[in-house]
Amino acid sequence: MKINTRLAALLLGLLLVPQVSIGATWYTIELVLFTRNTTPAASGEVWSQASGDLDWDSSRSGNYALVPGGSLRLSGIEQALKQAAGLTPVIHTAWQQPAYSRNAATPFYLKSDREIAPGTPLIEGMVKVSVSRYLHVDLDLLMRGAPAGAARLPGGFQTFRFTEQRRMRSGEVHYIDHPLMGMLILITPLG
Repeated sequence: MKINTRLAALLLGLLLVPQVSIGATWYTIELVLFTRNTTPAASGEVWSQASGDLDWDSSRSGNYALVPGGSLRLSGIEQALKQAAGLTPVIHTAWQQPAYSRNAATPFYLKSDREIAPGTPLIEGMVKVSVSRYLHVDLDLLMRGAPAGAARLPGGFQTFRFTEQRRMRSGEVHYIDHPLMGMLILITPLG
C-alpha cells in the first residue's frame, strides 16, 4: 500500500509541474527591434489606434534563460542600425527557451528601456516562438508615440499595435517590417 501511495504522489507531482521540457528542443532567440524616425502621417498609411491597456502579465513568466550581453550575435547589425539615418534601435535582447507546439508555447514579454512617459515604455509586447514542421514566431507589440503636429501633453500619446505571424528557419536572420518599426530576429538551436 505504501508503494502505491508513493507512486500516486510522484505521478501527481509530475502532473503539477508546468510545461516539463523533456524532449523539447531548446533555442536561442535574439532580436533587434528598431524604430523609424518618422511620423505615422509621413508613412502615407492610416491605422486605427490600439488600446494601450493590454494584459501582458501572462507573458512575464515561462521557461526562459536570458543570454548575457557579451554573447549577442547581432551586435554588428545593431551598430549598423545606430549609424543609419532614420533608424533607432530600441531593444536588443536574447533568451533561451524550449520550443513547444503553438498551443503550448508561452510568450516572452519584452519592453524598451526608452519611455514615452514615466512608467510607459515606448514599445512593449510579446514574442511567442513555437514549432511544428517549421519554427513559428507570433508578435504582438504596442508602440506609443506623440501625435504628429500636436502639443505634447502628459499621458497624451497614440498607441499602434503591430501583430505578425511568421514561419522561420533556424540559423537565418529574418526581417519583420512595419512602417514605424522593424525587427531582425535570429533563432538557433542549442547544442
